[in-house]
Amino acid sequence: LPRLAADKVSSFCLSEAGSGSDAFALKTTATRSSDGSHYILNGNKLWISNAKEAGVFLVFANVDPSKGYKGITAFMVDAETEGITVGTPENKLGLRASSTCPLILDNVKVDASNILGEIGLGYKYCINILNEGRIGIAAQQLGIA
Repeated sequence: LPRLAADKVSSFCLSEAGSGSDAFALKTTATRSSDGSHYILNGNKLWISNAKEAGVFLVFANVDPSKGYKGITAFMVDAETEGITVGTPENKLGLRASSTCPLILDNVKVDASNILGEIGLGYKYCINILNEGRIGIAAQQLGIA
């Protein structure tokens, strides 16, 4: 986290194909290692702002799909981690100063110390972040109008 205050850009990685308006129906999984030292992330994220520029990804993944949204956990993942692929940027009509790309997570090993907050509370953190962001989006739309 200190790198975000100094020299790194981050990306918020929630959206997935098939989730529609229910963002918490995500399919990205985080499988805990037998010794609990790390997790293996697998899944695909879509429409990730700043994906090409990011040095760190805030990835939402489910550690226990049987718990539904209460298994969602937030992981801080370095962009250089093996198994991360940033896809082709979207050809957007506006907001072209930053990239918007898919993110593929293929057996991405993340240390357990890179969990942001508590296991299973990612959905709460996500809602708080999205609610704050909506104010900025409303201001952009007013400016466009």
